Amino acid sequence: MRALIVVVAAATAAATIWAGGLFDAPPTSKPDSVSSACRSDANARACSVALAYLAALDLDRADAACALLMRSTLDAGGGMAGCTKTLLAAKGVRIHYSIAAAEPSLLGTTIRFSTWTQGGSRIRQQMAISPKGRIIAVVPELE
Repeated sequence: MRALIVVVAAATAAATIWAGGLFDAPPTSKPDSVSSACRSDANARACSVALAYLAALDLDRADAACALLMRSTLDAGGGMAGCTKTLLAAKGVRIHYSIAAAEPSLLGTTIRFSTWTQGGSRIRQQMAISPKGRIIAVVPELE
């Protein structure tokens, strides 16, 4: 009986190791830094939306990124098909990102963030997020 338990345990361990090598975990994405302003109740939801959008960009999940856009913004960019086509033009390019600030604005919340690729320059941008948690616009930050 003891020998059978040892054989089953060894077979289970081998199968687990083999399956682990066969089924790699999906890639993950995380910000390099997030402003402490994102911890406030007033900004938490908008920061969450911004982080979801940036992670989707990083991981080539164009559908998920485009789904966060306000309907009128999405329509202006060619609808879901136009949006995903545009975002997938950079498929395979991993980005780094950080949120520098979050503050109330006339449209809801403004998120100031940066993105960059390995060895590339930082691009500072702003994202306007509506009170309903939809991205109104993403624009370069004015110096």
